[in-house]
Amino acid sequence: EFFKSFKNDYFNEHSALGKEAKAMLLAWEANDPTVRALWEQMNGWVYEGFNHTYDRLGVSFDQLYYESDTYLLGKDKIEKGLQEGIFYQKDDGSVWIDLEDAKLDHKLVLRSDGTSVYMTQDIGTAILRYEDFKMDRMVYTVADEQNYHFKVLFEILKRMNEPFAKGLYHLSYGMVELPEGRMKSREGTVVDADDLMATVIQEARENIKDRGELLELPAAELDDIVRKIGLAALKYHIVKVQPKKWMTFDPKESLDLQGQTGPYIQYSFVRIKGILSRAEQEGVDLSQRTDYQSLEAIERELIISLYQYPGLIQQAAEDLDPSLIASYCYQLAKMFSKFWHDLQIFKEEEATKVFRLQLSQLVGIVLENGMDLLGIEMPNRM
Repeated sequence: EFFKSFKNDYFNEHSALGKEAKAMLLAWEANDPTVRALWEQMNGWVYEGFNHTYDRLGVSFDQLYYESDTYLLGKDKIEKGLQEGIFYQKDDGSVWIDLEDAKLDHKLVLRSDGTSVYMTQDIGTAILRYEDFKMDRMVYTVADEQNYHFKVLFEILKRMNEPFAKGLYHLSYGMVELPEGRMKSREGTVVDADDLMATVIQEARENIKDRGELLELPAAELDDIVRKIGLAALKYHIVKVQPKKWMTFDPKESLDLQGQTGPYIQYSFVRIKGILSRAEQEGVDLSQRTDYQSLEAIERELIISLYQYPGLIQQAAEDLDPSLIASYCYQLAKMFSKFWHDLQIFKEEEATKVFRLQLSQLVGIVLENGMDLLGIEMPNRM
């Protein structure tokens, strides 16, 4: 407590940088045109960078909320709560809430100079989201380093009697480590997302060169395939781990075509595409019914697995756990690999051939759908 108080006092009262930062924040909240212009310029650089990264990852958002648009609503709500006795004011003018009876501490919600803090903005954002969507449940997907922050936020919103407060949930995600250990900003071991994508994509390109495959393709087509493989390796390696668990990301391991990886699943899908392409060339009609009944054990397993897919998706949604989908896709791809290895298709009699092609087609559809739910694209060639 002494250190926190000393740190804040020193930064705000004695540090030249702290005084300038404090003055700039006050000027920003007072709509000073010069400060606002500088802020908008710097934000523009940040958002341009964000959008570039999101575009490469294939990420989009339905609605964006900016703290600069929600802090005033938060301040208004806190002022109302202060009048109602939910919050209290110290002699220096700062506003707090006492959460000790909820086994939390006293939390600052407005500084002594009247400026907002993160909690102020999060209160305003939560209320605005509810006004926009009237949802029954609001899920915050944020790293586990913010566990305490969200316990405090949710408790405050309950005490403010917000109608959505009981439907708040923090999906606490574990952190990602490198093979050499945890990323630490102070030690310069934090990896930029763009650099990480570039590393995995380059690793995928080197793998293709080593195997000597696809090198005859036009450069644009090859680049697109390499991008899909690299991003599949990155996304799948992260999302296959249950949300709350910490994980280690290893670029080389994520591209292993023999392991539980995105490229392994992609390879199974590409194999199916090749099988169906051959069937089309041979004029096989996959819309016909067959009287094939002598199911092999692996065929039964595939059918059962396909039948379970809708329930699996429902379970993943209820548990807020995409790793269930990731694991399912891998197991289905692995099962199909055994099916392809153990059984003939094109040399069998017509009924058997058609049935196994239809089964392969369904596996391909489910693999593509499942990976799409994870934000992973499937290539047509590998």
